[in-house]
Amino acid sequence: MAHKFAIEAEVRTVLGKKVKNLRRAGLLPATVYGKGFDPVSVQINDRDFNLTYRQAGRTTVIDMKINGQVTQAVFVQAVQRHPVSRGILHVDFKVVDLFKPVQVEVPLTMVGEAPPIVARGDALVNMLYPTVLVEALPDNLPQNIEVDISKLTSPDKHLTVADLATSSLYKVLADDALVLVALTQTRMAATLAEEAEAEAEAAEGDGEGEGEAEGEDEDEDEEK
Repeated sequence: MAHKFAIEAEVRTVLGKKVKNLRRAGLLPATVYGKGFDPVSVQINDRDFNLTYRQAGRTTVIDMKINGQVTQAVFVQAVQRHPVSRGILHVDFKVVDLFKPVQVEVPLTMVGEAPPIVARGDALVNMLYPTVLVEALPDNLPQNIEVDISKLTSPDKHLTVADLATSSLYKVLADDALVLVALTQTRMAATLAEEAEAEAEAAEGDGEGEGEAEGEDEDEDEEK
């Protein structure tokens, strides 16, 4: 079965510090490994990989041919980037068995209309966990899982694993009670709330003072 994404690789003989010469030539150093598969150093076209990676991410099976040999089903396992330019320096591919379940961290994507409290600028949507661990057959892994933030109807509301849509194709391996998304009050809203509370307390204090004064007046009248 052919997959949507495919990439060609060649066995790499350039190793160590010399791989920088590969990058200048538009090639990326990579390693391919997996259970029952002897690790092999390869090189891939930099541009082709970047285009594929943007669409496939780490949760979509990619067909890889090494030196034109038998196609291997692989996932992008790890990507090493330059600390300043963020350019890709090295890629790890993991060979998978399409008939055995795998466990992969799947990204969460926020969807839905932002609640009024967010639209007013009184709160921010805070994603506490950007991914969740999912178990599925390689071809059944979702590329992402949607989180509907329109359900955040009040400041004390939050979204947990239990709020995610369920599927017969995969299983989320996290506690249902784990909070994924919550609302955080903005600094301005918090300041306004504190000021309003202080004013309310001050008003109550003034009211208590007036009550005592009235009582004192009544006592004075009785004495007269």
